[in-house]
Amino acid sequence: MDVPGGTAVAKTRETARPRPRRTHGGRDRRAQILQAAAEVFVRDGFARASIDTIAAEAEVAKQTLYNHFGDRDSLVAAVVAAAMDPLAGQFDTLVRETIAAHDGTDLPSQFRDFGRRWVRLMLGDTAALRRRILAEAPVEESLRRVLHGIDRDAGIRAVAEQLALLGRAGHLDVDDTETAARQLRALLIGEAELESTLGQAPLDEAGIDAVVERGISVFMRAYGPR
Repeated sequence: MDVPGGTAVAKTRETARPRPRRTHGGRDRRAQILQAAAEVFVRDGFARASIDTIAAEAEVAKQTLYNHFGDRDSLVAAVVAAAMDPLAGQFDTLVRETIAAHDGTDLPSQFRDFGRRWVRLMLGDTAALRRRILAEAPVEESLRRVLHGIDRDAGIRAVAEQLALLGRAGHLDVDDTETAARQLRALLIGEAELESTLGQAPLDEAGIDAVVERGISVFMRAYGPR
């Protein structure tokens, strides 16, 4: 039996149901703007990139961009944080799964595994933005302000801590672990960036293996047990 007003009630209930989340709404739109801004900054540089270009790339109105980020400096800060944070998290995982998980039986092999993964991380897509950030920071005030609040040596300290543990266990002969960690970075990341023309040309797996093999060989000759 039909209930009087039943159709109206059903329509009201249907209207009250939550609407599907829009792909380009709320947090999704913020992420959309961040991704577009990162691409524009890598392509055009921070100094030349304009809000108009970023808004067009993100397919949003300029006012929408301002609604999410307030001003250009806040957008820059958000892009830098988004670029740096994943790198930090991935690097911590990398250290834990390689040199921090050592058993001392084949340390050079464990360092080579660490080196290959570190190079891949630093030459990845996010790292291209990081290189742009560091290259322009000396002349771009908004970048300097953001970077001032970021601990860029956290990775070096993480490696240095593991080198100290290996030294105490007799697997390495190293006194200044922070200097050793910086030298390891130069042997691996510095060389890989040079080989890849500062990240502009892809470095294949054979190229990565060659860089890591050379770097770890030099490092172990310098700091291997006497």
